[in-house]
Amino acid sequence: MIELKGYKIESINFENNVPNGTQLKLQNQVKYNVNYIDAENRCIGILDFRITDADMNPFEIRIKMVAEFTYTEGEQKPDIHTGSFDQMFPFLRQSVNGLTAMAGMPGLLIPMMKLDKNSVSVNNNAEDENESSPLN
Repeated sequence: MIELKGYKIESINFENNVPNGTQLKLQNQVKYNVNYIDAENRCIGILDFRITDADMNPFEIRIKMVAEFTYTEGEQKPDIHTGSFDQMFPFLRQSVNGLTAMAGMPGLLIPMMKLDKNSVSVNNNAEDENESSPLN
């Protein structure tokens, strides 16, 4: 079982310099990495999400988030990777919606995303066993 212990937004960059009434063709870019602290059955999810306009209009939202998770011993890393993303993504979605609504535009609700665990690449380099929580 993968359990979200907490998350925080590390940074938000928001640019909206398009004239009123401009039709945007939004596109998303997602990067998600997980750092494992195997000795503690703990991991850190790092999400970098970017929304831009396909026609290069001056509109961009970029949010970097980190979250801490625990997992049951024996869980497979691709399952941890996708399960942690699934738990973190609704908070990103809510943040984008709130940010755009507070910026005076219609609240943007990005579509749900699922990662394919078969496309997850796990790097088995030695982890930093002394890594502290990124939420401090």
